[in-house]
Amino acid sequence: MALTPGQNLVLIGMRACGKSTLGAELARRLARPFRDLDDELARVAGKSADRVLAEDGEAVFRALEAEILGRAATWEGRVIATGGGAVLHGELFAALCATAQVVYLEVPAGELAARAAGRPRPPLTDLSLREEVTALLGERAPLYAKAATWTIPATSGDPVHAILEALEHP
Repeated sequence: MALTPGQNLVLIGMRACGKSTLGAELARRLARPFRDLDDELARVAGKSADRVLAEDGEAVFRALEAEILGRAATWEGRVIATGGGAVLHGELFAALCATAQVVYLEVPAGELAARAAGRPRPPLTDLSLREEVTALLGERAPLYAKAATWTIPATSGDPVHAILEALEHP
């Protein structure tokens, strides 16, 4: 199903799955504005999402994330990369997805942990990075899958091409 002019394309998935990178490329190819919700959070907070987590804690981070999701639900005609935890915000997340086509960028836990190792984000648990990623993915994967119009493996081939193909030939 092709995107309608006002419909958003929303990318969901775990941290380090490629939402920001792929989203920017998809926006370029689709000639649509791109919005990264972690960047929006940083703009509102006046500091990076990582600094909000480290300095203010997860509760403040999630409250800001919810505020940004509420705003994003009113946008039209964009490619939007959510934060990995956006799926935890129930009604706000559902409102964002209700008028969008949603792509879950699926990446195995081991690959996510390897990608995340080079990105200094404060841990959300006392577990090792690999254990944390595995646990969070176990909790979130069913939520991502339920919200998704399509699930695209983001580790092989050309995920941008796969997403564009899905839009043209559902």
